[in-house]
Amino acid sequence: MRKLIIVLSVCLIKVTLAQELSISNRQLNDNLHWIKPCDHQDPNRNNCFRDLLQSIVAKIIRGIPEVDIQPFDPLALNEIKVHRTAGQIITLEGGFDNVKVYGASNATIPQAYFNMQKKMLNFKMEIPKLRLSSSYRLKGNILLLPIVGNGNVNILLKNVKTTIYTKFSVKNLPEEAINLEVMRVVLDIEKLRIHLDNLFNGNKELEASFLMLLNQNSKEIFAELKTDLQYELAKIFIEIWNSVFNKIPLKHMLT
Repeated sequence: MRKLIIVLSVCLIKVTLAQELSISNRQLNDNLHWIKPCDHQDPNRNNCFRDLLQSIVAKIIRGIPEVDIQPFDPLALNEIKVHRTAGQIITLEGGFDNVKVYGASNATIPQAYFNMQKKMLNFKMEIPKLRLSSSYRLKGNILLLPIVGNGNVNILLKNVKTTIYTKFSVKNLPEEAINLEVMRVVLDIEKLRIHLDNLFNGNKELEASFLMLLNQNSKEIFAELKTDLQYELAKIFIEIWNSVFNKIPLKHMLT
């Protein structure tokens, strides 16, 4: 009886893994009316790819569960690490956990560039407002003031503008599809506001004074963190976009 239970358990695990693998390898081939393919030799192909990327953003907002594409709004991230030990006004160690990012559903793609021969896909993405909520754990100095805390954080970003530069390959997944190999992100924001709970062991007066100073100097803080943020965003974005591009056979995107 014990052997039977073990055999059944092993079989169940194999079936579950096979089902998960089947979902992860599945590509979209039906009901793709929302994709308008582009002629990569057309002189106006960049406008076509701009519209194509915009239609993809609109489709993935709620996710496509049949091919394991996760919802784009809210965007869920397990962790964002912080490691800055040589800044002029910021030295921080720690990170943000169980991150939720709201507002990506309002993203627009105002410009795109596609070159099949050079395997390049670049585009701009703009979002009027992003709200980030998570738990945090930080230790270091900001504006020469010591900061130690862990609790909840809310961050508001306004007029977020990103320019995304990529190099891609074409892989059989199992049908031919775009796979981004390299990504670089340039990030700009108009306004940044941060609220951290449970700073300074719960001292509300110190917390309020620090947060006021923090938000008054948010542009300087963003400028110092910009390089690190762009690097982390590139790692996040390349996974998100590959989870989509890998699932759309190239024959549906190009003519």
